[in-house]
Amino acid sequence: MTDAGEDYLDPLDDPLQRLAAEGGWDERARAIEADVARQRRRASRRMPRAPRVRRRQAGVSWLFVLLVALSAASGWGMWSGVVPDQAAVFVFILTGWLVTLCLHEYAHALVAHRGGDDTIEAKGYLRLNPLTYGHPVLTFLLPLFALLTGGLPLPGGAVLVESERLRSRHRDALVSMAGPAVNVVAAGLLLTTVALLGPAGIYDLGEPHAVFWAGLTLLAYLQVASAALNLLPIPGLDGYGMIEHYLPSRIQAVGRKIRPFGLLVVFLLLYLPPVRQGFGDLTIWITESSGTPVNGIYYGYQLFQFWRGWF
Repeated sequence: MTDAGEDYLDPLDDPLQRLAAEGGWDERARAIEADVARQRRRASRRMPRAPRVRRRQAGVSWLFVLLVALSAASGWGMWSGVVPDQAAVFVFILTGWLVTLCLHEYAHALVAHRGGDDTIEAKGYLRLNPLTYGHPVLTFLLPLFALLTGGLPLPGGAVLVESERLRSRHRDALVSMAGPAVNVVAAGLLLTTVALLGPAGIYDLGEPHAVFWAGLTLLAYLQVASAALNLLPIPGLDGYGMIEHYLPSRIQAVGRKIRPFGLLVVFLLLYLPPVRQGFGDLTIWITESSGTPVNGIYYGYQLFQFWRGWF
């Protein structure tokens, strides 16, 4: 039984029900969905895509491998005599110097990376590649010119470390110390090898393997000179970087102004005869005191700078 006063509810009075009952509802719904999908596709085409950031992986470049191979091959050429002596020594010294330059800068980068500078890997410094370690002129041409003409290897590469990211000033000092440490280790290994296995002296390049020992002695001397130069407390060099953050702020401010010209200052100082003579005597004394062959540096330079005999 129902109440006679209750109104009857027609389902079509519901607006949604009336809309669903109209003809063509399914077709119109599909058309609306298709139109929304088209608008979304157009909007996605108009939106610029985020650029892909290529992460530079750590490792070893083919150029570094080539330098190591040339150094080893020229070393074998010096020992065997199958390659002209001057050519073998020239290639051995240049490639050996470039290999240690890469290792020097890689050591800076690795210590900075471990010390908190998370930009090092993205800059490509954790990949052993000579092309990533600085400016073509200041990194290669100027130091090579100094090496070829004067025989002293100016500091070459440069790793851009963001010091503010490092965890402490002690880590900053370690970053600067890491590069020269490579030259010290290389010098120690070469000097020990020559002192223990080489002859007591070289009095004629016709002696057995005299060319090999002269080339090895010269490379050892250049590593000693590189370590000594890098440890000079001049802004822009590692020696100053080791102490910079322990200095008063006013001295640090002056150092920051001098830093871009530090390498040029060293280059000019070494062309002053008294400075050049004093530095050369010191590094020769360190090298010869380790027990290297008498006349080893002299004959090494004679073979390396072969063009001097043309004038």
